[in-house]
Amino acid sequence: GKEVTTLEAFLRTLNFHPKLEFIVQKNDETEPLWSALLKNNSNGNKLPENIVFLHDESKGTGKEVSGHGLSTDPRFVTSSSFGRKVVGFAGGIKPSNVKSVAESALRACAASNGNSFWIDMESGVRTALLHPDGTKEDIFDLAKCYDCIDLVCESGLMEHPSELE
Repeated sequence: GKEVTTLEAFLRTLNFHPKLEFIVQKNDETEPLWSALLKNNSNGNKLPENIVFLHDESKGTGKEVSGHGLSTDPRFVTSSSFGRKVVGFAGGIKPSNVKSVAESALRACAASNGNSFWIDMESGVRTALLHPDGTKEDIFDLAKCYDCIDLVCESGLMEHPSELE
């Protein structure tokens, strides 16, 4: 039989699981996949509604996007089944900068013809614990997550989730 390409296998998986949302990290390491998706899309094939792109050159390292470097490329805004035109942003986001990053993400989303965005944080919401025996443990820190939620809500960018009040 015919050899299946990575793109074909990925699209088959997306279509087989229509209720799951698949996040494609857009960075230099994932360029073969996202460029193939865009090429396929420009050839008249619509992107599935269960795919979203995450702009993330940091790749979980906590490296901040310099200046006003959030992408405004409309090719990475996808349409969801809920009528949203959505895109994600990541890169060095933490409680001390989440408000300004969210405001920049709102502008970048609008400039790329989107109407909904999300942000992703990894190292910015982690804490290193030092145990009495001298070992270190890197933990996911819910307090930092709640701080981020509070700061974004206080800025008026979103309503505070009632279940967290």
